[in-house]
Amino acid sequence: MKTPKIPAADVRSFLDATAGQPPLRSMAIADARAAVRQMPALLDSPPDPSVKSDDVSLRIDGTRQLRARVFVPEGMTAAGPSIVYFHGGGWITGDLDTYDSVCRAIAARTRLRLVSVDYRLAPEARFPAAYEDALAATRLLLSARNPIFSKTDGVILAGDSAGGGLAAAVAHELRGDSGVRAQLLLYPVLDVAGRGSSYSECAEGYLLEAADMECFIEAYVPDHTQRSDWRCSPLLAESFEDLAPLALLACGFDPLRDEGRHYAASCSKAGVNVHFVEAPGHIHGIAMLRLAIPSSQEILDRACAGLMALL
Repeated sequence: MKTPKIPAADVRSFLDATAGQPPLRSMAIADARAAVRQMPALLDSPPDPSVKSDDVSLRIDGTRQLRARVFVPEGMTAAGPSIVYFHGGGWITGDLDTYDSVCRAIAARTRLRLVSVDYRLAPEARFPAAYEDALAATRLLLSARNPIFSKTDGVILAGDSAGGGLAAAVAHELRGDSGVRAQLLLYPVLDVAGRGSSYSECAEGYLLEAADMECFIEAYVPDHTQRSDWRCSPLLAESFEDLAPLALLACGFDPLRDEGRHYAASCSKAGVNVHFVEAPGHIHGIAMLRLAIPSSQEILDRACAGLMALL
C-alpha cells in the first residue's frame, strides 16, 4: 500500500502544535510516566460515561496480583466474548487510568465486556516479565475459576503498540485454543529484532520516532540475543497457522507500519481470517489522540467494526 507524502490535515495540525516538545526518550523514567499520564486529559476524548467500570485484582501464580479494570458497556450481549486489553507505552509507561477512555470507547463500539490488564513495566521488570503477566492473566480469565468471564464465550486478545505485541504473543502461545476468539491489534510492536523501511521513512517528526523505539526496546529487551524470541517478536514465529482471526490497524506515518503489514500478510498466508485497516495519513497512537486528531475516531471505529465482522 502506497503511503501519501503528507499526513492528514488534522494530523498535520497536531504535529505542528506539538513540535519542539521533548521526546519521552529524553526524560527520566518517572517523568516519562508522569507525562504519559497527563496525555488523555489534554489529547483524548472524554471517557464515555455510559460504560460502567470496576477495578479488580487478578491473582496469578498463586502469590502475585495484577490490577485490572472491567468495563461493561450499555447493551452488552452477555453471551458474547470478552476483550482482554493490554495497554501501550513502550513497555515502560502506561496504566489503567491512562487507557481508560480508549478502553471505554472500544467497549462501547463493540458492546463487549472489556478487561484492561496492568502488567509489570521495564526497566524494573525486563523481558519476558510483561509477556508472562499477559499470558498468566489471559489463562486466568479463560479458566473455570474466573468469576469475571463466567458467562461469556471466550476472549478477544487486544492491545495497542507494546500491548498489541503482548496480545499477539499470547495469541501465538494459545494457538488452537477455542477460547481465544480473535485478536484486535492497534499499531502493534511485532518485531524488536528487525527494522522495516518504515523505521527510516518515519524516523522523525511523527510523534513516535525511531529513536524512541530504540530506547523502549533497549529498556524491555536489553539482551540482543533475546530479541528474535517470538514472545517479544511475534512476527518471527515459526508458524502462523491456527491463530485466532485477526483485526489489525496500521498507520502510514508510523515506524511500526511495515511490521503490521507483514504480520497481517503472514497470518493471511497461513489461512487466518484477517481484517486489515491502514490509516495512510495517520500516526502512531491515534486511539488515544481522538480529541487532538478528530479523524482518529472513525479509524478506531473501522478497526472495531472489522473485529466484529470476524466473530
